[in-house]
Amino acid sequence: MNQADYDVIIVGARASGASLAILLGRQGKKVLLIDKASFPSDTLSTHHLSHLDYLRQLGVLEDVEKGGLRKITRMRTYIKDSLVEGPRTAYTLAPKRDFLDYILIKQALDNPTVALREQTRVTGLVWNSVRVFGVEVVGESGRRENIHAPIVVGADGMRSKIAEWVGAEKYNELPALRPVFYGYYQGIEPLEEPATEIFLQDGRIGFLFPMEHGRDCLGLEIHPDEFKAFAGKPQKMFEYHYQQFYRMDNRMKHAKLEGRLTGSAGVENFFRTPFGKGWALIGDAGHSKDPSTGLGINDAFLQSFLLADAIEQYSGGADWDKVMSEFHQNRDQQLMPSYELTLDYIQSLRPWSSKETAYMNTMAANPIVWNKITPHLPELLEHHSKDTPILWQAIKQEAESMMTDE
Repeated sequence: MNQADYDVIIVGARASGASLAILLGRQGKKVLLIDKASFPSDTLSTHHLSHLDYLRQLGVLEDVEKGGLRKITRMRTYIKDSLVEGPRTAYTLAPKRDFLDYILIKQALDNPTVALREQTRVTGLVWNSVRVFGVEVVGESGRRENIHAPIVVGADGMRSKIAEWVGAEKYNELPALRPVFYGYYQGIEPLEEPATEIFLQDGRIGFLFPMEHGRDCLGLEIHPDEFKAFAGKPQKMFEYHYQQFYRMDNRMKHAKLEGRLTGSAGVENFFRTPFGKGWALIGDAGHSKDPSTGLGINDAFLQSFLLADAIEQYSGGADWDKVMSEFHQNRDQQLMPSYELTLDYIQSLRPWSSKETAYMNTMAANPIVWNKITPHLPELLEHHSKDTPILWQAIKQEAESMMTDE
């Protein structure tokens, strides 16, 4: 039997992998991060952080804030030409992934027990009888070698090779529902107070995330039958449709795209069985969903915290199958409700009828209406979210945190 070179090998060094390395490094584990990319580098991703608690716990929030990102303190949703806006319970940030991932990696490498191999491809798994015991890699020089560890973690994305090689089963699976394109623009006319802006129009979703001063991330989820036209002329199609959103034609007059747009036919929706003998999956390798709700990065962090806790228990003498079954159960218990909410949201999107638009515009412009219905909004939402109770529960919890003693 080969001797272990590391306690844990993590394949994939971005948000999920790097955050896990930080946590395992704190436990004193000898950890190797492996990634085919070099860093800093960008990747297809959401940018919105639903909250900053994980960055704070990982010890990187201060460094992320030093990047000059605007603090996003409000949320604005447009229904065609009408809008609703409210304050967030706490500010958030929208960092580019090359910036965020690099900060996480540096934090992980500050621990002397954590190492990184960049530009290294994992070409297979090393097995010890029926248990995974390492990985086969090809480095930048082309040299092949085996690296051994009793735990191999796949943090290698939606199309995870680790998941493929171990035969991890998918469940609660739906194919990609919506193509998405996004890009970084300079010169967008800003709002007075930074807000995440969501545009719901003609069955499409537009996203605007304020980043550094003068830079915004613009995203657009489109209808599946539009993907071919967008892929052929991405910038022209993207900007044409984006300028149909309320006031965006004026706000984009002096806007310039940085580099190119990034696009995809869509993101698969699934859970995977996240563990077996000697292996585990986190991040998009273990769970993936449509990016419309912007939960992907924090979902990855959550899985890292759960897995780090399970590995610590295992190192203390607990049974592997027991602690990992609990990890699996905890992961699904915490992520399944938001998964179902996301799918309900994206599948229910459609163009508004002229009647619906007319009533929305008329009601939005009438303060007497809001004086009349505001006291009844909680009961209205609770009644209409019975199929997705997490929506009501999340709103209720957030509202209660904002209440003041009267």
